[in-house]
Amino acid sequence: MQNWLASLKVKIIKLGTCVVEAPEPLPTTTVQIKSALGIGGGSTVVLIETDRRVLIDTGFDNEAVQTPENREANRRKLVAALKEEGYEKEDIDAVFITHWHLDHYGNVELFQKAELLASQPLVKRLNLTGFKGVEDGEQIARDARVIFTPGHTADHASVIVAGEIRIVVAGDAIVSLSYFDKGKAWQYNTDFYSGEKAMQSMVLLARSADIIIPGHGLPFMSYQPAWLLERQSGGQSTRL
Repeated sequence: MQNWLASLKVKIIKLGTCVVEAPEPLPTTTVQIKSALGIGGGSTVVLIETDRRVLIDTGFDNEAVQTPENREANRRKLVAALKEEGYEKEDIDAVFITHWHLDHYGNVELFQKAELLASQPLVKRLNLTGFKGVEDGEQIARDARVIFTPGHTADHASVIVAGEIRIVVAGDAIVSLSYFDKGKAWQYNTDFYSGEKAMQSMVLLARSADIIIPGHGLPFMSYQPAWLLERQSGGQSTRL
């Protein structure tokens, strides 16, 4: 095993799913069929472990089903996923929420002993009780810093983990590989902020990462898809 692989500080605890990929239309039947197949649309849950254990997002499947049974099922799934990796919920020192959508924050109440973190603009806008606001560029653990990535929402933030390889935990700034490849932002949320800001955030994350962990779906190596090359040739590139 290569040395850098042995020193990874990031682990996916629970892999999220995407109910509508970039090439797909959004008829109700698409979501219904995927739901019937067991695709719940919850976000990916990521653990950063350096000087402390920081969980990025908490996931929540089938967010439209607001029943006690679904909430309890979601909590059981996350607790089981943590245990499978050798952790109890009490082992988590901090939880960072990329943005305030239920499929990302829905299980946050599990972590009663953890420090709760989100971007400063988000905490201020929603007056989130019990949360500490984090500034752009601020470290939340050794080798892990927050980067503001507005677009999907006005106060979205992602996390960059530095090391021999750079890993970006993107949240919904990059929803999945298909959205990145097509240069598309998820715009189906009612609080969608800006298409141009979303594109700028995708460029920023692509240039910041060797590996991208999207909000939903498998991680992938960062690359320059056609839309990004066109953007650069048109003088619209974003510099770090």
